Amino acid sequence: MIRKVLFEDWYTAIIIASLIIIVSAKILSPNRFRELINNSNYLRIYIKDHKFFNPFDILLFINFCMNAVLVISLYYSTLNKFNLKLNDFITLSGMLGLGVTGKLLIEFIIGYIFKIKDISFRHIFQQISTLNILGIVLLPFNALSVFSYPKQLLLFVVIFSISCLIIIYGLFKSIKNNQKLLINNFFYFILYLCTLEIGPYIVLWKLFSLDIN
Repeated sequence: MIRKVLFEDWYTAIIIASLIIIVSAKILSPNRFRELINNSNYLRIYIKDHKFFNPFDILLFINFCMNAVLVISLYYSTLNKFNLKLNDFITLSGMLGLGVTGKLLIEFIIGYIFKIKDISFRHIFQQISTLNILGIVLLPFNALSVFSYPKQLLLFVVIFSISCLIIIYGLFKSIKNNQKLLINNFFYFILYLCTLEIGPYIVLWKLFSLDIN
């Protein structure tokens, strides 16, 4: 059963805005967009540019922040816990963007401190690429959730499972691409990994579990 879409529904506006952003990124860099999705050598091809936040990545990063907050908002709306307002959505999306950017900056600084800047640089680039892909993948699921009624929790289980797989795959690719450098810096990389990669997800899982219980 298709839900009646109201003009005032800001969820619909976010879906449309997200679609426009993705299309704009594709028009801006069609080859890069195609290789981000299909080419396993994307990291090796584009890391030589040494630009984390070019217009292409900025657009897709904004799209990720929007869709990440949207899927969480839709999830809690399905549980009837709260309905996020547009102002709150914009604020949370901005906070997520600043938080991720700050995390990447800290990782970059740690890479210099522990003299593993090559590993850090590659890992950060891989993270950005992974989040960009995740944002693209989340859009159709969010659209399905917005325009379907009644909303099913099973859909969110699928969304969160796919998101975890994408993140884990991105981490695996980062380790694989840096395996030669890791041999001489294994201890520092493990410390770096546990502190800034695994740690934040454990904290989020704890908060999520407490909320469910």
